[in-house]
Amino acid sequence: MKLILYIHSVLEVVAGFILLFNPELLLSNNDPNIQGLALAKLYGIAIFTFGIITYILSKHFVYSQMYKQIILCIIAFHFVVGLHMYGVYHQQVTPHIGASILHLSLAILFILMYLRNLKLFL
Repeated sequence: MKLILYIHSVLEVVAGFILLFNPELLLSNNDPNIQGLALAKLYGIAIFTFGIITYILSKHFVYSQMYKQIILCIIAFHFVVGLHMYGVYHQQVTPHIGASILHLSLAILFILMYLRNLKLFL
């Protein structure tokens, strides 16, 4: 379960850092408008912070109700972002489906890891 927190933290810190300096990568748009850049940078800040918080939480992991809820929130985050990015791809706002596949794959991987260790939670 600690591995879920660690994988999530690494992914979000790296993605957040990248989006802060290359916000046009969020939707793979070569000519984004200023609002899109501002929003992409804001998202980068948010996920960078989310990653740091998750890393701190991973250092103190114990099987408790609080950590169970945090892990479920992380799984839901990846699932919802994956669905949203699929919608964005389907609407042809972004030319790549990669973000959708990545987040949905992580959600599935994390839910399998969660279910395998569910009995360890109090």
